[in-house]
Amino acid sequence: MAMTMSSMIEMMGDIFKIIRGVLVVIAAIALVVASIGIMNTMLMSVMERTHEIGVMKAIGAKSSDVLSLFLLESSMVSLVGGVAGCGLGWGGAVFLSFLASAASGLEIAAIVKPEVILGGIAVALIVGVLSGFYPARKASKMSPVEAVRYG
Repeated sequence: MAMTMSSMIEMMGDIFKIIRGVLVVIAAIALVVASIGIMNTMLMSVMERTHEIGVMKAIGAKSSDVLSLFLLESSMVSLVGGVAGCGLGWGGAVFLSFLASAASGLEIAAIVKPEVILGGIAVALIVGVLSGFYPARKASKMSPVEAVRYG
């Protein structure tokens, strides 16, 4: 069965659509896993610092101060993770393009757009803030007396 150039191009387009869909699913799973990881880390941080939270509230820290503190912490964790992930992704793309160029003898360049990098960091930051909200709220609602007693 002979293929025409247009049918071959159409088939390649379909293959790329499937690959793009698989990558979207993988990215969504990675975001869910990252969200759960950040939430777990922040919950452990709240549990370990229960006494500290109680003392802060006892000496006058408002619930909003505690909430802001833990939201800032979760956003910093996710920002560092986002920057590291984007850096590793960029490095991996450059490395793979080098390997592909060496194997094929063709010039294959990795194209990494700055808006994609910034978008990745922004998504990481948003995921960090959203997944850190529950632990931060839990910390801000602690009673100072109970926190100092059981911390």
